[in-house]
Amino acid sequence: MSDRLARHTRVWLSAHADWRADVALHEPRLVEWFARGWPAVVARRAADDPDPRMRLGVPLPPAEGKQRLALRVPVQDIVRQAPPLALAEVIARPDLPAEWRLPLQAMAAIAPARVFGAFAWQALTGLAYVHARSDVDLLWDIADADAAEYLVERLRAWEQTFARRVDGELCLPGGAAVNWREYAGAAREVLVKRVDGAVLEARERIFGSPGFAGRSPARSDTPCVSNAIHPKNSQCHQGAAVRT
Repeated sequence: MSDRLARHTRVWLSAHADWRADVALHEPRLVEWFARGWPAVVARRAADDPDPRMRLGVPLPPAEGKQRLALRVPVQDIVRQAPPLALAEVIARPDLPAEWRLPLQAMAAIAPARVFGAFAWQALTGLAYVHARSDVDLLWDIADADAAEYLVERLRAWEQTFARRVDGELCLPGGAAVNWREYAGAAREVLVKRVDGAVLEARERIFGSPGFAGRSPARSDTPCVSNAIHPKNSQCHQGAAVRT
């Protein structure tokens, strides 16, 4: 298994995994968590991090203070991996709050996406993550600047129509990602995230720099959707999945 799985990838550990929490006091809760068969997610690590182990995270629900538990594990102790849940999977769940069904159906009509954050963790665990002020957190596969502008316009319109907030990332060719709202802003530079760190990048270079162009398509371990957003209409064409 690769030691560079994409951010947001769900991973399940072996029963005898040699994991260690960053904070020792969090270990009992993590023991309970993994005993339930629940996953952790791949987290970003610093580019100069000397620790070869995979960096993972487990976000707890609001009832537990929304703590984010961090841990490290040898890659060989990961026995299963999966991308984040597809938005369609979350919409199909009977426990989706009724007031969110129509807004999320409208979001799915804009473009295919995958879900992380509160809606994903509630679907995965059955614990109460979603509340009245929740945002929905999504990942979109974006091939070029035209597709990014197309999506940004429709996300702004969705927020105005439904008076709700959508957060998330544009997954770029070459294995990086940017926050959609930051990309939609006026700053000359945006924060580009990769699994091994993050760096400010000039906006005009996001889709044209060597860091994003000319790469081979990523493997199927990517959490981003496998359809690229078509800038001309509401349909999508097949494109290579990319890693965040």
